[in-house]
Formats: sequence, C-alpha cells, structure tokens
Amino acid sequence: MIKAAFFDIDGTLLSFKTHKLAASTKAALIELRSRGVKCFIASGRPEYQLPPCIRHGFEGFDGFDAYVTFTGSCCYDAEGTYFEVPIPADDVRTVVGQVKEGLYEALVLRKDRAFVTRHTPEVCAVEKNAGLVYDEDDVERALEGDVIQFCAFLPPEDEHIVTDAAAGVLTTRWCDYFCDVVPANSSKPAGICATLERYGIAPEDSIAFGDGGNDASMLRMCGIGVAMGNASPDAIAAADYVTDDVDHDGIARALDHFAGLWRR
Repeated sequence: MIKAAFFDIDGTLLSFKTHKLAASTKAALIELRSRGVKCFIASGRPEYQLPPCIRHGFEGFDGFDAYVTFTGSCCYDAEGTYFEVPIPADDVRTVVGQVKEGLYEALVLRKDRAFVTRHTPEVCAVEKNAGLVYDEDDVERALEGDVIQFCAFLPPEDEHIVTDAAAGVLTTRWCDYFCDVVPANSSKPAGICATLERYGIAPEDSIAFGDGGNDASMLRMCGIGVAMGNASPDAIAAADYVTDDVDHDGIARALDHFAGLWRR
C-alpha cells in the first residue's frame, strides 16, 4: 500500500507556463491526505523559494507533511530540521575560485539566502522557467556561511570541471542550462531515506513524481517512480510509469492509475 508520496515542484506540481497548481492536482493531494497518505516535497528549491501554495498549502490542504529541499540536503517538518548536509568548506572555496576564474557562473544557495554571480541569458531563462528572480552578488559571499548547494551554469559535457576539482560533491541535472552541485553524501534519495525513516515508512510503500534528470535516482529508490509526460529522458528511463504532462493533469491521472494501492 502507498503510505508516502514525494513530489518534485517545477515541471511536476507546478506548470512552467502558469507556475500554479492545477485544480486536478489540488484535488488529488486533498484525497491522498484524506486517505492517510503522507505527502512530501522533494525539490531542489530551498524553503525561502517555495511558493505559498507549496509552503503553506491551500484550501482543504494545510501544507505538506515534510519538505526535502536543496536536492535532499536539508529536510524539515513542523518540528524542525531533521537532516542537513552542507558542502564541505574546501569544495566551496574551489567552486568560488572557478567562478572567479571565469569558468562558469553559479547560483549560490545558502540556508538563509540565494544569489547568482551574474545574470547571463541562461540564468535569465532559468528564472523565467521557475518564476523566480535571483539577487546578484559577489561569489565570495559564498564564503560567509554554509553553502548547501550550488547551481553551476555548465553544459553536461563540462560538469567534470567541477567534479574533477571538488572531491566532496556530486552533480545532478534538472535542465541543460546548469547542474546542481550537492554534497557527495547527499541527494534526493538521501533526504527521502531520512524522511521515510523519520515517519516509519518503508521505501516500497512510497511513490515519487518527477520530471528532471535530478529526479531519476528518487524515482528508482521509491516503490513506484512516476515520470511526468514532459520529463527528461533520464527520468523517463528510471520510471515505472509515465503519466501525462504537468499541464494536462499528469499527477491526477497517475494517482487514478495507481488508486488501488492507496484507496482503502
């Protein structure tokens, strides 16, 4: 039986076109909750970049049970943070040095704030897709506190520039514009494992929904992995089921498909 459902945000819960939850998605979440299924977020976003409908809920749904944020590196619920892994300080200095050398631009994600090193066309395209606007600041500000995640604006073939120089990180990718740079001992599956353990739920009793390459590993680890119709090839390859896209009731259609596992 499905006891836990994990949802990516951008391109999964939220449309890239409207940046809103579809009415069918809201109804599906309300019914899941009414059936006793725990509903969790699993996103690359930090808490302060969650839109109100995700952060606080909506009519009939008083918010998610817990939040796996920063691509799994920081997880919290109503009782507080229960899993947090920052990037090692040496690797932060390495990334800062590479940005200063002009090898790439970066989005710096600290626990308290996010900023981008420069507004390139790629950065602006990501802002438009996510419905966000990033502050711009000197990359050396990253040295002033723990960095939970970087987004390095590099094409896939150049990701090794980061991983060859920074031993304590791994990279994962949501889109072609950038790669997520996260602690090597973290990931969406790491955050999901911490969440399942906290709530006493086995991985085989969970379902996950995603659309990006950085969702592929969580789709594999959960009992059922669902890729959206707009998903990347990596996410589709990792999924047990491919639903419709985010703008055509993909969440609701997938839950209808698996309804026998959670309706009781």
